[in-house]
Amino acid sequence: MLRRMVAPMIVAHRGANVALPEQSLAAYVRAIELGADAIECDVRLTRDGHLVCHHDRTVNRTSNGTGAISDLTLAELQKLDFSGTAARNEKHQIVTLTQLLRLVDEAPRPVRVLVETKHPSRYGARVELALHQALASYPQMDVTVMSFARAAVNRYRAIDAAMPLVWLFHHQIGAIPQAARTIGPKLSFAKAKPEAIRSAIEEGRRVFVWTVNTPADVEFVASLGASAIITDDPAMALTTLGRPVNA
Repeated sequence: MLRRMVAPMIVAHRGANVALPEQSLAAYVRAIELGADAIECDVRLTRDGHLVCHHDRTVNRTSNGTGAISDLTLAELQKLDFSGTAARNEKHQIVTLTQLLRLVDEAPRPVRVLVETKHPSRYGARVELALHQALASYPQMDVTVMSFARAAVNRYRAIDAAMPLVWLFHHQIGAIPQAARTIGPKLSFAKAKPEAIRSAIEEGRRVFVWTVNTPADVEFVASLGASAIITDDPAMALTTLGRPVNA
């Protein structure tokens, strides 16, 4: 078992989604119950301007419907079953960002929220503007905004000078956006170029690694000095690091 002076933050990627549908309310509730330090969601705008928590451009993989999130209204999305490949003994509706923020606000302990804005999007900068407006209702909440899109990271910095921002990437191509003091590399990049991760940390950057789903990889990422481990299985990650898990 790994022993470290400072344990990385454990982030529930799309909620605790090993046995529950990703980004379902149940997966987020479970992540909070287990003791995850933070929960992560992706946001997209519906046709009628609501931010919903959903990774893919379309609902084809995750629901019993078809079509792009941007082409559907919230009411149309709420009619679909987002149980995905989980046993469909209970219907899971799409979660709005407002619902998720309310859940975190009412949680029995502080929980950080990592919000990834998804691009490319037909709505462009409206995604970041809508996110900023939604977060204004929760000024005390601990939030971090992330994106793979450099333009989105820079746009959010123009909107909010203080928001912690993360630039996500599969492969580091080009310069890190000035607006982002934290980088979010894919696990495979961290494993292929651990020296790059250590160098970033030495330069004063924080590093959030995704998606880390085995005990060996949790130990590896923690040994690099990463600030956050983003995982589908927060219970496993907490256990690996010797931290308590709430049953």
